[in-house]
Amino acid sequence: MSCKKGIESAQEDLQKSAKDVKDEVCKLTSLAAAAASSATGTPAYQQEPGTLQTTYAQALNSRLPTTHLSMLARTQIKGRQILVDKDPSLDMSHLQELMEHMLVAKANEVLSMMKTKLTDSPGTPRAVGAKKLHNGRVVFELSDNVMAQWVRKEKATFTSTFGSTSVVRMRSILVIVEYVPMSHSPDMMLEHRRIERDSGLTEDSLLATRWIKPMQRHAPGQQCAHLIACFQTPEAANLAMREGIVIAGKRVWAQHMQKEPRRCLCCQSLTARHVAAKCNQPVACGTCGKDH
Repeated sequence: MSCKKGIESAQEDLQKSAKDVKDEVCKLTSLAAAAASSATGTPAYQQEPGTLQTTYAQALNSRLPTTHLSMLARTQIKGRQILVDKDPSLDMSHLQELMEHMLVAKANEVLSMMKTKLTDSPGTPRAVGAKKLHNGRVVFELSDNVMAQWVRKEKATFTSTFGSTSVVRMRSILVIVEYVPMSHSPDMMLEHRRIERDSGLTEDSLLATRWIKPMQRHAPGQQCAHLIACFQTPEAANLAMREGIVIAGKRVWAQHMQKEPRRCLCCQSLTARHVAAKCNQPVACGTCGKDH
């Protein structure tokens, strides 16, 4: 009898201790949620008393690494940018002779003229920055994404107003699509429109597709192969990587295509900012690195 009473007393003590520990955990969780909310500006998720005060997704997002936040910010900035290049028939670009503030002033003058010519302007277009690239191109940053989309849409007017020696290049996002049926025809635009409809993509978001390995190098009887898909917007590329796309009746999956490092084919340098045509370094072998 005394043994039974001792067991019951021990059970009561354990239950009381467990309740105390649970209360302490709830208090600490509430304090952590409040601290995370004040740090991120996001209100804590409210649940019933005695349960967790924040969701897993909120806790995860509140601790995003700095590099991830920087990548998100750069993606948003890219959405506000337009790429201006020299006319392919010309050897030199007059844009490289101008300083950044002069390029911004010229772009704002062109945008003001576009607003007077066109009636569908979403507001007051304004360029806020410019960056000169080593290949002679210039990247202009506009005030917001809507303005950048409008300029891309009216790129013919922008080019004619900016000067006949420049053209607006469309920025594209490349992804690798795996195990695509060989019945797909990359050269048919109707096939691209069908992929957009079947995959839930916006119209004209898929610019082009091409096989990674040329058709003549495919094995006899090969049924699937990898291809490179070129998307116009980051949203379309993200949708393809997140949910896949339907090609030739099969849902296939995509991944981001890593950019290969630039290498000079003359000196074989991976850090030099030049190409073989403008290289003044000794010729090196791409295999052994020696001059022979």
